[in-house]
Amino acid sequence: MVSINGNLWSELGARAEAGELYLEPDVAQKCAQRCAELVAELDQIKRGATGLTRIDGLGHLPSGVALARKFEQKASGGDYPLDQALADHIIVVEEMQSVFEKIAANYSAAEESNTQSVNAIDRGR
Repeated sequence: MVSINGNLWSELGARAEAGELYLEPDVAQKCAQRCAELVAELDQIKRGATGLTRIDGLGHLPSGVALARKFEQKASGGDYPLDQALADHIIVVEEMQSVFEKIAANYSAAEESNTQSVNAIDRGR
């Protein structure tokens, strides 16, 4: 999953760096802030999910032990477990945040450049 979405956001990051992506003023900053909040939320969920790696209460019969093991592997250690899925989501959201931060920085730099140009024209009169 990360490789597909990661490549998408890497490409968007390169376009943002080149100044090819635009958003309304403050929108990019708000998006970057929301990404930071989402990363914190996902990290908290990931930390809370560590308790799911040990399942009790399904009994001592072989079927109960097997079922508990299956649930434990869904949390960690199995085929694309929850801890890995959350880690992958965090990586993608961090890449998204970086893109939005680049867009916001480009906007700020362009605004500053325009202000300096106008001030230089005013001084030349």
